[in-house]
Amino acid sequence: MAIDLTDIGIEEGQKYEGIYTTMSKDGVKNAAPIGIACKGKDKLECRLFVGTQTLKNIMDTGKYVINITFDPLYFAKSTIGNLDITEFSDDEDIAILKNAEAYIICEVTSIRKMDPIKDHVTSNGEAYIISSDALKIVKNNPCAKAINRGLFALLEFLTNYTRLDLVGKDQQDYFIGRFNENNRMIKRVSDEDTIEAMEILKKSMIEKGFDVE
Repeated sequence: MAIDLTDIGIEEGQKYEGIYTTMSKDGVKNAAPIGIACKGKDKLECRLFVGTQTLKNIMDTGKYVINITFDPLYFAKSTIGNLDITEFSDDEDIAILKNAEAYIICEVTSIRKMDPIKDHVTSNGEAYIISSDALKIVKNNPCAKAINRGLFALLEFLTNYTRLDLVGKDQQDYFIGRFNENNRMIKRVSDEDTIEAMEILKKSMIEKGFDVE
């Protein structure tokens, strides 16, 4: 059966969020939240920084798993440190989150060092682009879909939008700053509907007399 990432809501040209799980050569499992860039029906990319355990493990083994989950604890705990071993599956050959709604087994096809770019992140650290093939998709939840953070940014600003006429100038400036920042991000990572939704809000704010980018 052909692999098709759209089965879990991952569309080419968009970016998503997942928990990457890897295993060291010594069999130690690791988890970290990392962005997912879709490059085709079975093609994926991600950016990893030198010094991370995820990059080391991938360079050593050439494989990893992307876990699709909405669990906020997984994201928080794997950001500040590793997950407890009990949160991984009992499989000794691969690192998978026990309660993932779905997961993608990936095989690395290339690792290349990023050229220096004007970026608030990469200017402070050496980074690599990992290109991979999706070998297998497992859906533990038939409705599993990958997270696109653009939708959450839109929802956050909808609340701010309803308060624009109720707050003072300083708070209005803060809300407008958040809109500008989220709108830039949404244009990079989201689908056309989410981008259009932000344009509708932008037009409304301009009509109200707010200065937005």
